[in-house]
Amino acid sequence: MTDHTEKRPVGDITADMITATTIEAVWQIFCDALASRHFDRLLYCGTRFPNTRFLGNLEEALILHHGPKEYADIYIDEQLYLHSPSCAWAEKNSGFISWPEAARQMAVQITPEVIRIAQLNAQFGVSAGYVGSMNGVVPGINGVIGLAVETGMDQQTADAIWAEEGKNIETLCKTMHLRVSSLPQPILLRPLTTRQREVLGWYGQGKTTQDIADIMGLSLATVEKHMRGARESLDATTTVHAVTKAASLNLLSA
Repeated sequence: MTDHTEKRPVGDITADMITATTIEAVWQIFCDALASRHFDRLLYCGTRFPNTRFLGNLEEALILHHGPKEYADIYIDEQLYLHSPSCAWAEKNSGFISWPEAARQMAVQITPEVIRIAQLNAQFGVSAGYVGSMNGVVPGINGVIGLAVETGMDQQTADAIWAEEGKNIETLCKTMHLRVSSLPQPILLRPLTTRQREVLGWYGQGKTTQDIADIMGLSLATVEKHMRGARESLDATTTVHAVTKAASLNLLSA
């Protein structure tokens, strides 16, 4: 294994996160630190409004991602997190655990959604990792993070890294969660997904909802879902309002 970046002392990293003044800066410091410890695909969700399904409703959540954006788009758009053994474990526990152990403890059943998660992981080379539940670290805010090791590493390798660095990684995760929870939220609580940008783009060109469904090969209900999600992310009252805000933020060409 070769470090891609310098493995800095945990104390220096936490100090930098604590003094950072934006969520983006905290996340970048955190991602660099985790990458130097061979965890380079990260997906974090923090919500002040946990519901009965833990992270089932993400409209009010802060989502931060490091890795292929297409992976996060699919995972979130298709609501695969609702069927993830790791998220199921995080809903009922606090702490950190490997993906296989989370699946074992939750006695996961093989469903189409679980198969879809496995296919998505294989497509993007997500082969091994850990999940962290930070419930209780910040009162009133739930937090969960998925940590995947570099492509090509198996779970045995991930476990060996964790045996050496697990406590440090836990400290970094909790510090990141604590710090981002205390900072002003960005304009978008949840970044627009690729589908949401496409739907708004077509709508901005004068296409009807049915037109967009035909063009994108989606059902009318799915297009309406993407429009609704975009409006909520942009805090827009109408889809026209959402298009205007997205255009002003240069999001439609992203």
